[in-house]
Amino acid sequence: MTRVRGWFVSTGAPPAWGMVRYMVCGLVVGAAFTGLLPDFRATLLGALAGVLVAASGSGGPSAISRRVALVTAGVGFVLMAVAFATGNDPVWAALAMAAVALLTSLAAAAGPLGALLGFLLSLAYFLIATMARVANLFDLVSVPWAAAHIALGCLGGLLVVFVGTAWRRRTETDEVKAARAPVPIKPMWEALRSFDEHARDGVRRAIPLAILMYFFQRDGGRDAFWIFFAAYIVLLTTGKAPKDLVAVRVGSTLFGVVALAIASLVVPDKVLFSLGVVILFTGIGLSPPYPIVGGGLTSIGSILLAGAPTGDVTGWAGHRLLDTILGCAIAVAAMYLLWPRDRETPEPVPVAAAT
Repeated sequence: MTRVRGWFVSTGAPPAWGMVRYMVCGLVVGAAFTGLLPDFRATLLGALAGVLVAASGSGGPSAISRRVALVTAGVGFVLMAVAFATGNDPVWAALAMAAVALLTSLAAAAGPLGALLGFLLSLAYFLIATMARVANLFDLVSVPWAAAHIALGCLGGLLVVFVGTAWRRRTETDEVKAARAPVPIKPMWEALRSFDEHARDGVRRAIPLAILMYFFQRDGGRDAFWIFFAAYIVLLTTGKAPKDLVAVRVGSTLFGVVALAIASLVVPDKVLFSLGVVILFTGIGLSPPYPIVGGGLTSIGSILLAGAPTGDVTGWAGHRLLDTILGCAIAVAAMYLLWPRDRETPEPVPVAAAT
């Protein structure tokens, strides 16, 4: 009971409402930009890209925020375009997933800023790979048009960051304005060369996610999706998560499936999707002071965004619970059976406060 009460004790870090504001603006601007293109069905891709790029520049010294956003936009565009381009080829999708897992884990070797970049880039790849499959965009939208939507979404996110940082620069001192942060290439290379805990974490994440991505893209069915979805939620952040946080991610994922099944009986699909967005953003905002609670809400929000069931809701919930349990079990087994002596990473993904 004492441990459970500890979940609701603040770490002292401020909530990340600044990041949430940037994400909402990135969502709106990214969707508006890509809505100008002919293929309206791919607007989702641009909106997702705008959210992630805007989030990357939501806090810290303005000069560093802009550089981080530029790196996220450039690398994120490549990863998201690759996620879409390999969507109909299970082998290439699996190889790309493995490379992304390794790359984003290596980014954490550069410290808190690298860990944040790794988290955002992991999320970018995951969202495009899964949401495009769920929305059947691989068959409806060509790769060039998808890339165009993603590129405009990234530009929309950059616009949000540059406008926001211009506002923040008004109150920054000259020393803060002059702050710089190097691109974390050297630490990533050293981590890979020495095969340290960050490289091992990349392999630990890459093996199960690549295998599940292969079956997800090959089969394309609901079972494969939910198994992969559940495993990815557990393995989304880089580093070996503490057991308390893993337990809450697993529990909140299972709870999210049940909540989705119950809510779908009385709540229209569009309202359910909007509710998922609100819960997801709330979880992100609360994650710095309350990492356990925030992580749980983020998982539940992600589940609600995955789509409402149709037909036999009871049968759907039973199947999805089994899928989710299997996906979580695969992720937890990989996390604690591969290099079990690696230390846990107690810190949540850092989120700098934005004003």
